[in-house]
Amino acid sequence: MKMVIAEISVTPITDGVSVSKYVRAAYKALVETGLKVELTPMATVMEADTIEDIFDAALRAHRAVADMGARRIITTLKIDDRRDKRVHMEDKVRSVLGQ
Repeated sequence: MKMVIAEISVTPITDGVSVSKYVRAAYKALVETGLKVELTPMATVMEADTIEDIFDAALRAHRAVADMGARRIITTLKIDDRRDKRVHMEDKVRSVLGQ
């Protein structure tokens, strides 16, 4: 019955200001997992049936940035492991908006 929703941010420490090509690679790796993924301006949100799927996706995103040559990467992962009922990403948004 559970549903896991997570927010991930993969940030390479680079010499330049723009990191969009690295974020694109991390996002692509997340999408390729087949999980439901939503890109936002500051992070990416994903939804899975198991926490293992979330950790696997996070590892793939982190490695995608490493594979581009980033020498230092900071990956932040926030997990909402709801075990009492299935709640999807849009359910959380609707709840906040009072819909």
